[in-house]
Amino acid sequence: MRARRVAGSWWLVAFLMPIAGAAGASPWALAPGEFFTRVDGSYGTSKSFFDADGERPPFAAGGSYDRRELRWATELGWKKRLSFRADLPFVNVSRAFAPSVGSTATSLSDLEVGLKYRLIGGATALALSADIRTPMGYNRRLTPAVGDGRQDAIGMLELGMELRPIHAFLQLGGGYLRRLDSYNSKAAEADEALATADFGWWVSRHVLLAGDYRGRFESHDTLTPGTEHLIGPQILYRVDDGLDVFAGSQHTASGKNVLHFDRYYIGVAAKKTTLGRLQGFFGNSK
Repeated sequence: MRARRVAGSWWLVAFLMPIAGAAGASPWALAPGEFFTRVDGSYGTSKSFFDADGERPPFAAGGSYDRRELRWATELGWKKRLSFRADLPFVNVSRAFAPSVGSTATSLSDLEVGLKYRLIGGATALALSADIRTPMGYNRRLTPAVGDGRQDAIGMLELGMELRPIHAFLQLGGGYLRRLDSYNSKAAEADEALATADFGWWVSRHVLLAGDYRGRFESHDTLTPGTEHLIGPQILYRVDDGLDVFAGSQHTASGKNVLHFDRYYIGVAAKKTTLGRLQGFFGNSK
């Protein structure tokens, strides 16, 4: 019975799935006048889901859910300890039941803007960020839709550490997502605890191998509380101090009441920073 209930509302579960690139944030804040901008494209697909017991059955009606994104994100150093950042995806989603049967939607999705405040800098960094995510005018009642149509407030505490003996770095984050509005049932109102981790290891002067984790834990004050654990590898090539090219993937390792998703992305990042090569994805080659 639980499996049927989740499968019947697969589109709602899809809305709750965070899609975030591995190089999307950094505990090391930028100085005034510095910037980091990236553009990436991705493709993700799902043919099954994790039910309330953590089991992974296929969709009851068969077929697949597919999501394509073109995402732009930037961070600008503003004040001595303060950075401004923004993130905006252009999304195409489709639900296919057969080669010639299905539905699709294409639009700008949810704009996320916010500020990051540097608490500690240097070899060990600590930053506090606050963001607002808001829909960009799409029809949230479509099935499928490009977003959930809700406004969210997101707060994160991010820690970064240089691992000089092995030419690597580690980033950890924890935070909370607060729903600012709702329009459906309690399933659409649940707040979320968030967790992130990134590990990057320089195998040569220009090549970085990285792995990332994204976790989401919904409030249990809802009809179908969801948990989700995304993991994936990334390879980054540092062309020079101002340009990176990267590619990677993310996969749903486990969860409850969420889709099993496989996502692949490729992108380019331009930047002007004084951060070192062991200070996260925003650093240069020095």
